Amino acid sequence: MQPAAAPSPADDPALTTQREKIGLPFFWLLVLAYGFFIPAIISWNTESHLYPAFAIVDHGTVRIDAYQQGLGDKSYYGGHWYSDKAPGLAFLAVPVYAGLRTLFPDAKIAGFKLYKNIAGYYYIPRDQTYLRYAITYLLVALPSAALAILLWLFLARLSGSTGWSLAVAAVYALGTTAYAFSIWYFSHQICAVLLFCAFLLLFYRVRDRVPARSVYLAAAAAGLAAGYSIISEYPTAVIAAGLGLYLLAVARSRWRTAAAFVAGTVPSGLLLLGYNLVAFGRPFATGYDYVHSDAYHVHVSTGPLGFANPFAYAIQAPTLDSIWQITLGAYRGIFVVTPVLLLFFVGAFYMWQRRDLRPEWWLCVAVVLVYFLIDAARGPDTNGWSGGSSVASRHLVPMLPFMMVPMIFGLRNQTFRIAFIVLGAISIALMFMTVSSTYLFPYTDKNPVMNEVLPNFFSGQVIPNWVYIWRDVTHLTGFAALLPFFAVAGLLTARIVWLLWDRQSVMAPLTAEGEVR
Repeated sequence: MQPAAAPSPADDPALTTQREKIGLPFFWLLVLAYGFFIPAIISWNTESHLYPAFAIVDHGTVRIDAYQQGLGDKSYYGGHWYSDKAPGLAFLAVPVYAGLRTLFPDAKIAGFKLYKNIAGYYYIPRDQTYLRYAITYLLVALPSAALAILLWLFLARLSGSTGWSLAVAAVYALGTTAYAFSIWYFSHQICAVLLFCAFLLLFYRVRDRVPARSVYLAAAAAGLAAGYSIISEYPTAVIAAGLGLYLLAVARSRWRTAAAFVAGTVPSGLLLLGYNLVAFGRPFATGYDYVHSDAYHVHVSTGPLGFANPFAYAIQAPTLDSIWQITLGAYRGIFVVTPVLLLFFVGAFYMWQRRDLRPEWWLCVAVVLVYFLIDAARGPDTNGWSGGSSVASRHLVPMLPFMMVPMIFGLRNQTFRIAFIVLGAISIALMFMTVSSTYLFPYTDKNPVMNEVLPNFFSGQVIPNWVYIWRDVTHLTGFAALLPFFAVAGLLTARIVWLLWDRQSVMAPLTAEGEVR
């Protein structure tokens, strides 16, 4: 039995053409929304991901000795400084930075600079912000926009509705914390891209397919994406494992296909082990074992190969307080800043009624619930469930695409549609106010929406965008600096709406079977 009950776009050439026309302005709308607000301010997390790439290209080493001054997210081992992060994101930046250095040979990156008269305060030199912008744009913003396109097309296949599927994808891209972390060079959103692409490969190319070479190659490619996610953000191993179980449930040749999936994870695993050996002398030692910062209090004792007791990393049983704080709490509650995600639970009820999609239901529900519990099991310190400086808890970002999938099935209900429109609009508004005026929430602010986001935005405090370029050229400040953004975004949105209404069926309500009525 094929996984989708809805008609294939290939059966309707007009619909396929319509989606192609819609997809282009939708993609560039998201690229604009992300690229316009890529920050140029200090972030320890971002710099700790970038500095190993700079060190490899400019110094031929993974040591970040040349950059460590003023950096809080770092490790110290054997008399040298290293990033404390999983290395996957740094490896991605190596060829991009090398290419930029080739094009602009005088644009060599240096570390933070110290303000002359204020000891202990650092900044990024202006002439170096452009390289950081380019790396973030190419490796985070563009893939994030592409992920939203893939999510839209996937939901349209499941539901048969182009319009409502586009609405769900747009709310994901602009109304969840995926927006906030599509403008920062953090690992979480890239992991979301990798993991959901791995799922799509399994869904389209492995599920119920007759065993063949193409099936095994698709499984291996999915394993490669899942494996690279793991070495970019270690906890995503849980989602990767969920994808492995999903594969066993939907593949015809289960064990051979699973073997191909596991084989696909091997290159990333070898890359990680090699990095750990070079940096820390042991294959299973990580930067988290040697964190050296006044901001974090982690003391880990490792074994001969680098293995450590998980509880040494402050992992604990989830508490009612930690669960509350990452869900509905004013401090880091994801449902506070993105209330539309509450509809996941209702959507899951409707998705359950699609018997042909039970494996996908189990995957989405398990990923979301388990990942919430994993985040709640982190300690209460700076690097715990709060995510430090974050928007909600940044640790939850990799699961968000899976959280959006069930919502498409609730949209056949009129009350659900109204709730989705209202909560989706609120979520998009809150996220836009956040990325345009506040960016990351301070670790110490216990109610950042009321104390940071709303006051900053409505007082006209708009953070310089386009990494100083637009502000310097136009000398616009406050809300006026956003006028070009709204002008272009308005034109792209108008184009999308026109194309949707040009074919009325694309906004038709859904039936229980997922067919357009």
